[in-house]
Amino acid sequence: MSPEDLIAVLPEAILTVVATAVMLLAAFRTKGKEEWCGFVTLLGLLAAMAALILQWPPQGPAFDGMVLADPFSFFFHLLFLGIAILIVLSSASYLRQERLAAGEYYALLLFATAGMGLMAAANDLILSFIGLEISSLSSYVLVGFRRRVAISSESALKYFLLGSFATAFLLYGIALLFGATGTTRLTVIREVLRGGLNPVTAGNSTEGIVGGSPVLLPAAAQLGGEVPTSLIALAIGLIFVGLAFKVSAAPFQVWTPDVYQGAPTPVTAFLATGSKAAAFALFLRVFTVALDGAVYPWPSLLWVSAVLSMFVGNLAALWQSNMKRLLAYSSIAHAGYMLVAFTANSAEGVATVMFYLVAYALMNLGAFAVIAHMGNQGERYVAIEDYAGLGFRSPVLAGCLSVCLLSLIGIPLTGGFLGKFYVFRAALRSDLLGLTVLGVLNSAIAAYYYLKVLVAMYMSEPTREVPAPPVPAAVACVLAVCAGGTLLLGIAPQSVLNFALYAAQWLQGRM
Repeated sequence: MSPEDLIAVLPEAILTVVATAVMLLAAFRTKGKEEWCGFVTLLGLLAAMAALILQWPPQGPAFDGMVLADPFSFFFHLLFLGIAILIVLSSASYLRQERLAAGEYYALLLFATAGMGLMAAANDLILSFIGLEISSLSSYVLVGFRRRVAISSESALKYFLLGSFATAFLLYGIALLFGATGTTRLTVIREVLRGGLNPVTAGNSTEGIVGGSPVLLPAAAQLGGEVPTSLIALAIGLIFVGLAFKVSAAPFQVWTPDVYQGAPTPVTAFLATGSKAAAFALFLRVFTVALDGAVYPWPSLLWVSAVLSMFVGNLAALWQSNMKRLLAYSSIAHAGYMLVAFTANSAEGVATVMFYLVAYALMNLGAFAVIAHMGNQGERYVAIEDYAGLGFRSPVLAGCLSVCLLSLIGIPLTGGFLGKFYVFRAALRSDLLGLTVLGVLNSAIAAYYYLKVLVAMYMSEPTREVPAPPVPAAVACVLAVCAGGTLLLGIAPQSVLNFALYAAQWLQGRM
């Protein structure tokens, strides 16, 4: 292993070592172990972020091309680590309140973050699958972490079973794509599909070797070296099913409301932001790099899913009275907005998805931080009616939640507004007028259920006594970062957007 190889996976290596150390610390330290576990976890995340400095300027391929330390990977690593830091800060008081094991919780969070990093950096479908499983298995356990609560265990079981089915679809799609092209390497698959490499001999190149052995492609061999189109189409469909499940896109979104409601609120925030961002990173790399839209028209598949996601998410959210379920359906709708930009199949569309993920992470983490704090022990106060009069009982909490909700609506001077603006602009520049009109219509529908919460906070009388405990310093820090970041992205978005565009152009080989 060369130094370049080590640098390419150094953040994941640090996270794995720190996760192991946190578990040992929790096992052997009794007094104050919760605080120590949280402190060590934060140090590990900061160390992993510092390790990213060694990857700049871009190091290029590592491990014979299996890992790419490129600007795209760098962008998503920063996003994952930032989300994980905010989740850790907002979890400390929640873990004490619910009397949950801090060591195991933080270790699983670190393992999940390491898996997400592999998903963003992988240039090989097998490595992508490994990263996805590391992240997914950790998430399954985190969802059921309140094991004494029936709804949490039920949510974990549903998530595990449905996630296993989705993973099977993804794995079968990878197998078919390998069978059609003779390789699992994304960049080599692209060359095969474009006709630059013969699929029969692609496995004999260094980049196309799987498991150290040259590959002979029976399907292509029978067709004289031509790629079997029907097999590729089936592979694309199966891979889409697996990844659409992970991003909560319709019609594979049915797990989302139950899992989001039953999971511990900080874990729900992690699923809604970190896991979704990782799935989109893999989505973008596989479909943009390997499955060239100019060769195989997968954007039409995304078009249908985007429309379904927006309508299913927004219409179902209109009837919700539970804040976590409301934001779960909102998450489905926002996956649809991101798919609109993805459907544009351009560097601008990819950059827009990346920018949107940053804005979406900030406004969702802020909203869920308020919900976790207001829920009290056992998450008893998570209904919209419990927020009645919050604007007068706790103006700071209500103000931060209002900023996040206004951003989710897409009100000007927030990151959510510019995110939607760039989404619709990318779609129009790709002549997706119908999809843009449907997206704008859905944004208008969504305003109703977000405003319903704002009306409850500032214009409704409380129907029962809901305590508003003092905000811990760590949670206050999270709220300040999320609200401030949301406003900053709405006022000065250029630095994030320019870097996202640079990473998108690099991803598509235009640099």
